[in-house]
Amino acid sequence: MKSGNVSIFSRRALNAALAATVALGGSGLGVQVHAATTSGTATATVVTPIAISAGDNLRFGSFSTSAAGQTVTINAATGVRSNSGVVLVTSTTGAATFNVTGEGTLTYAITLPGDGVVNITTGVADAPRTMAVSSFTSDPSGTGALTAGAQTLKVGATITTVASQVAGAYTGTFNVSVDYN
Repeated sequence: MKSGNVSIFSRRALNAALAATVALGGSGLGVQVHAATTSGTATATVVTPIAISAGDNLRFGSFSTSAAGQTVTINAATGVRSNSGVVLVTSTTGAATFNVTGEGTLTYAITLPGDGVVNITTGVADAPRTMAVSSFTSDPSGTGALTAGAQTLKVGATITTVASQVAGAYTGTFNVSVDYN
């Protein structure tokens, strides 16, 4: 190779290297990337937990029965007692009440027992007698709405007699659940 050719080659290589450097942003290592950054905001609101407490008991009152399948029903909204087949005796009756408390005007779902879950019982432990409690209803029905963080929830149901229902005072418990929507 002649020294003149080397010199032309070196200049061309140098010119190509300079052109690449300018084209790549002058760093000689790569293209500069322009990035943008912003901030997001995270928020949270803590609300008063929903709570429920028992008020009045569900009171079917006193009655006389002579056959299986007779019923006594307590209307959740009115607390009025109705019957099918039994003879009602004057007594204290009424819907169960529950005090629901929570946050402001939030709404909540109401869960009542299903049929075949609740029985009321009388008698000694070795020979209890039962009546099924079923067809639970509530007022409000299905969904409640708090007013100033509170609402009274009323619950009614139906009891059904069995053949030769034993006389006595029957008692039992049932669960009512509430949960924010």
